[in-house]
Amino acid sequence: MGRPPALATPPDAEVDEALLQQFLDNQAPAPAFATDLAWNVIGYNKPMLDWFPGVVDQANQMRWAFFAPEAREQLVDWEHDWARPYLGQIRYERAHHPEDKALLQLERDILAGSAAARELWDRREVVEHSHGSLRRLRLPFHQGREVAVRIVVLRPTRTELLRVVVLLKDRGGAGSA
Repeated sequence: MGRPPALATPPDAEVDEALLQQFLDNQAPAPAFATDLAWNVIGYNKPMLDWFPGVVDQANQMRWAFFAPEAREQLVDWEHDWARPYLGQIRYERAHHPEDKALLQLERDILAGSAAARELWDRREVVEHSHGSLRRLRLPFHQGREVAVRIVVLRPTRTELLRVVVLLKDRGGAGSA
């Protein structure tokens, strides 16, 4: 009495890859992808491949954003809308998972390989996630037209080590048709 009941031991937190893929596929026509804690892409749907073949080829969302030459052109207002929040998210996850070697290596690689990232890192911004953010893209898939998207970020209840991201075209945003 006076204490909440103990939680049952959660079932194995392993990702059901087939179920995850079905979920991602069902988000079409919106691009959707899943990453592990260190933003390694572990699943994506066809629209994601169409919109961002480079991310899929790079296999890490953050590495693509900071190292792929096309990222700064395709992610409109790269520094303010994409790089700063991404670095803040890395800082957030590192604070919550300080022992995670893949996160540490990601942080080190990005800071070592990107002068812009080093400069922005000094701001010490912390961002939990980008859920609900309105961002703009300029992709070859859209013939270079600007498209506004609303970012939806989900974490399965079975594990916080996975994130699912869906990019919804903003109905009232720039470039929407």
